[in-house]
Amino acid sequence: MSALTTLANGVRIYADPMASLETVALGVWTHAGSVDERPEEHGIAHLLEHMAFKGTGRRSARQIAEEIESVGGFINAATSQQRTGYYVRLLKDDIELGLDILADILQNPVFNGEELAKEQDVIVQEIGEAADLPDDVVFELLQAASWEGHTLARSILGTPETVRAQTPDSLRGFMRRCYRPDEIIVAAAGAVDADGFAAMVERQFGAVAKCGAGDPKPAPNFKGGVRHDARDIEQTHLALAFPGVSARHEDFFATRIFADILGGGMSSRLFQIIREERGLAYSVYAFADGYEQCGLTGAFVAADDVQMAQAAQLIRAEIEDLAENPTQEELDRARAMLRASLMMSLENPSSRIDAAAGQLFTFGRTLAPEEVLTRLAAVSLGDVKRCAERALSGPFSAAMVGPGEIADVEQTFRG
Repeated sequence: MSALTTLANGVRIYADPMASLETVALGVWTHAGSVDERPEEHGIAHLLEHMAFKGTGRRSARQIAEEIESVGGFINAATSQQRTGYYVRLLKDDIELGLDILADILQNPVFNGEELAKEQDVIVQEIGEAADLPDDVVFELLQAASWEGHTLARSILGTPETVRAQTPDSLRGFMRRCYRPDEIIVAAAGAVDADGFAAMVERQFGAVAKCGAGDPKPAPNFKGGVRHDARDIEQTHLALAFPGVSARHEDFFATRIFADILGGGMSSRLFQIIREERGLAYSVYAFADGYEQCGLTGAFVAADDVQMAQAAQLIRAEIEDLAENPTQEELDRARAMLRASLMMSLENPSSRIDAAAGQLFTFGRTLAPEEVLTRLAAVSLGDVKRCAERALSGPFSAAMVGPGEIADVEQTFRG
């Protein structure tokens, strides 16, 4: 049975034992991501994640890698808009080593200037690689159009200029401001004893000092807008976004079902009409992103530029029809897909702790699978209609990468 403990300094400990496993997934999450960056810090959250592995007062970068791999373990990290996670996967007998390494890289990083310069070069190369991928660029443009004026509009990677502008002092400053103990979750799932794990975490994180509040986090406002990178490539990539809901909203699960009916699988409306019936595209899908304070729904299609206007018209037509005529059959099918996805993720200890960390930051508690299934089961055809109506009721965003006339797409959704 899972257990949640809170230390005196605010660090939360989540243990999720899974019978019969011989391995453990272990992670430390901080409630800090790219949205917490000040203008001069653009890209620092991601850079800090990289630098955590570049040496501590006790271990060099090489020693960190060798100690984990000497016991057959795996270590990595990831930065999102709203949080950063550092995690290991290893055999159950090595959990104390994994926790010690994670505590070390988060509490004792050295931020050596020479190592920082090297890692800045690495990230500039990462930025360049992403800029070469149109399906990455189109979503960067979509974020920029949708959330203009808010930190959510900026890329997680930063720019070459802002990344190179960071210093050891700026990294330490961001860490002091954003890596506060009351915003840290240490979680383990798999072959873990809840009481023993809590004691380990208290030894490693219990002395982390409390500090003041971080910067306020103003709620984003979905602006809508159009962006076009008219580079000369073989296929044109189009991403569309419409008003959605936050992860805390009562319509969150209904919005997920709406997106799955629209374009969540091979039986979805967009896949069937755009790919199977018309042969307009190879890749087409819909999505629903729910952040803590806001959300959006949208669709993506990659096709020849001459097909884009027709594809956009079909996307709008299907959303309009879902606002009027969703069927019980497609509702049940989308619900089954989400239910299966949830149940499959519960078999993976890494997925379990990642989901738990996100839920603790968002709701202050974890959601039992039964609660999620109950909320999915409660979604009705009327809820799906309301989500479709919401998508078409406000501003929209369109981002295109490649040749073509984005004005044709814009006209479709302004009309």
